Amino acid sequence: MPEQPIKDKTAIAGIGWTAFSRDSGRTVIDLTCEATLKAADDAGISPHDIDGMVTYFHERDTITPRELTHALQIPEINYSLFNNMGGGWSSAAVLTASLLVHGGICKNVLVFRSANGRSARIARGTERRATGNAQYLLPYGILHAAATFGYRATAHMAKYGTTTIDMAHLAVTQRKHATLNKKAQMRTPITVEDHQNSRWIVYPYRLLDCCLQTDGAVALIVTSAERARDMRHPPVYIMSGVGGEAATRGSWETNAANAAPHLYGGAGITPKDVDVAEIYDPFTLQAMIHMEDYGFVPKGEVGGWVREGKNGLDGETPINTHGGLLSEAYFQGLNHVIEAVQQLRPEGVVDDLCEGPHTYDRTKCRQVRDPKIALTCGEDGGSSLLLRN
Repeated sequence: MPEQPIKDKTAIAGIGWTAFSRDSGRTVIDLTCEATLKAADDAGISPHDIDGMVTYFHERDTITPRELTHALQIPEINYSLFNNMGGGWSSAAVLTASLLVHGGICKNVLVFRSANGRSARIARGTERRATGNAQYLLPYGILHAAATFGYRATAHMAKYGTTTIDMAHLAVTQRKHATLNKKAQMRTPITVEDHQNSRWIVYPYRLLDCCLQTDGAVALIVTSAERARDMRHPPVYIMSGVGGEAATRGSWETNAANAAPHLYGGAGITPKDVDVAEIYDPFTLQAMIHMEDYGFVPKGEVGGWVREGKNGLDGETPINTHGGLLSEAYFQGLNHVIEAVQQLRPEGVVDDLCEGPHTYDRTKCRQVRDPKIALTCGEDGGSSLLLRN
């Protein structure tokens, strides 16, 4: 695959986030404003310098770019996008911002994801209407995401012998990463036994196989590589991206298998060049299938790979160094991009990876050793990015 024309032409220059909680007690617009102001300040720009906005959702739980524009009294927005593709679109949201900047339509594009994802869901209950695809799923008991993705897990288990113990090791490793992350919702260590004793949701997924629901917001600023070099912190460059889906060869595979050749070819690298990956993890085995399909481990071998801890901070390919959707927070994957940026920034830039200088002491520091390239992806490999410092 040829290298993409956008390679290294745009960069992420600022990141911001609120507290992550189960009940924020605040409005979504308030949360979004806080994360946006922090991202703009991190980039060293005024919020009035933002001239593009991109966000996304699955169930309408967030604010529109227009509402945020008015709240912050931004004088001019050249392009805004409010996309309903959900978590599969998390990396595509950043890619869209990159294309807007590269095309000269915008100078500084805000990408945000915000919601009272826990408290608002509890308040409105669990009732779902049988519209769209749901009309074909709800009558057959597909009532939530664990059921939607459960059959893919059982297909992988049947074909490759993956077990719930393998899944437990993934959950334990990611929780270990989250214990080093002050903003993570879940910071209490867990064991394989804790995982195996947690209650069933839908076979083969137990409670500790499932992602969180979160109140809060995250935001980032995308600008040109040239402008980014004059901003507050060293830029994190966008190497390549993919944001579409196609049919796969079986239930044990995700769209990442289709995306990977375009993603790596677009950046002129191979999977071996990736130093850290922030992989969409709505459920343990879904994350593990992503690892295979992006080429970090041969197909069918991910169970043993995670049992050996090769996804840990000092492993072969550190994955979900913040704890992921399982233990940090759930913002449909945009928090994965925030973590990738933090991992790639040089020491001395304010982050929450360690107390003071990076020690690599895994009782207090989650910084990966000397990372150069990071991969992020959305649900089912529906979108993905390669970033570098």
